[in-house]
Amino acid sequence: MSLPFYLAAGVAACALVFSPEAEAQTHFTAERAGDSHAQDVMFIPGLASPGEVWTETVDALGSEIDAHVITAAGFGDLAPSGEGAFIAPLVEDLAAYVDSHQIEGLTLVGHSMGAQIALQLAAVRPQAVDQVIVVDSAPFYARLFNPAITPEQAAGFGQGMAAQMASMSRDQYLSMSRQGLMIQSITENGQARVMSYMERADQSAVARAMGEVAGTDFTSVLGEVDAEIDVLVAWAPGAPVTQDQLRGIYEGQYASARDAEVHMITDSRHFIMFDQAERFVEFLRSELDD
Repeated sequence: MSLPFYLAAGVAACALVFSPEAEAQTHFTAERAGDSHAQDVMFIPGLASPGEVWTETVDALGSEIDAHVITAAGFGDLAPSGEGAFIAPLVEDLAAYVDSHQIEGLTLVGHSMGAQIALQLAAVRPQAVDQVIVVDSAPFYARLFNPAITPEQAAGFGQGMAAQMASMSRDQYLSMSRQGLMIQSITENGQARVMSYMERADQSAVARAMGEVAGTDFTSVLGEVDAEIDVLVAWAPGAPVTQDQLRGIYEGQYASARDAEVHMITDSRHFIMFDQAERFVEFLRSELDD
């Protein structure tokens, strides 16, 4: 089964080079890419991943979009924003960013944890967001492992995971991260990129974020999202469930959404934008053209 983030988880006009002047907020930075007059698309990475995880995607779309590429504080080369909640303040800052730029007709593309952040942003800014593209992510993470788990049990699970990750030595943390690489990407190159993200990210920030994702049932937000939701789910041969079984699991996770459709992406693991880069861009392009 392809499961969201085990432990790992732009350009100026047509030049396709990220702007050297990233716009900094308290809990993230945003880099602009593409054509400022084109359709707004915000790319939100998953656990530990910096905005560069989207580089090939943004380059391929080029001037077709006005890209807003997000990196959360504590990921990439950014310092962590402090202690306390990770996701809620980030969503609040992103909403303020959307307001300040007067963005409308926005498409949100979120991978893993970034997809759940995108859905929360869509819920609080319905007038601005038209579509959310979810890349291999489920709103109730813990239930992917245990279908019978309750939100209360999941909260305890998440708290324990966060505490364990935060207290590990650096070597222990990186060793555990390496153990999860096989489910992140099919290719050695993709796995190496994921590992580099884990190495660069602040361990305490990753622990806080992972604890929230593992310990929270975000399902209730789905009913508050007016935007169309497209869910891309990775599946590869050797998975412990069939494609149909995995589709059913994700359709169940998104059943309370007003307008959600699940799309299976075969021969891919968690980082679909690495393993099936061309298909991923083709899907985005087809959705943006609708």
